[in-house]
Amino acid sequence: MRPAIFKVNIVIFISLVFVFSGCSHTTNSAKTPAASANPPAAENKYSHEIVALKSVVQQNSNAAETKKAHLELAHLYLNHKNPQRNYQQALEHLRTYFAIEDVSINEDTLNWMAALKEIDRLSEEITQAQNELEKANQTTLAVQRTNQKLTREEIMLREKNRKLEESNQKLEKTIELLKNLDQRLEEKRKTFTN
Repeated sequence: MRPAIFKVNIVIFISLVFVFSGCSHTTNSAKTPAASANPPAAENKYSHEIVALKSVVQQNSNAAETKKAHLELAHLYLNHKNPQRNYQQALEHLRTYFAIEDVSINEDTLNWMAALKEIDRLSEEITQAQNELEKANQTTLAVQRTNQKLTREEIMLREKNRKLEESNQKLEKTIELLKNLDQRLEEKRKTFTN
């Protein structure tokens, strides 16, 4: 039951990301052919806009402009044309946007917030799974090293065991020879005493 719900959530989430990442609210959205034709220029364009908006956020005391800058930063970090998309930064700026007083919240922005929260949650789950995988890989390597060590020890013990068996067989032969010798000596002694 849970995997089916998880798959449905993933499909909804991916659909939301595609729908909302297509809604670009940047000032140069009409220049899409130039941006897609020249990826380094597009990267540079987004970087410059992000730097400019961050300076507005840091230096501006006007709440309306700061609020607008946070929303635009969220859009830039989320934009599908931005080669350096950062969903966590988009979520952070959207949360800051919501935290500013007198914010009128529209349906699209709420949908973005929900999608970004889901991305953030899934990113944390992925990070946790990667950490668990790394621990499992380390444990596997430790077990393999221990197994190799035990295999070497087993080989050495088998060799010692083989040598002890050979020594034991030699001793048994020697004991057998000594018994035979003792019997002959006993027979000779009996013959001399009679």
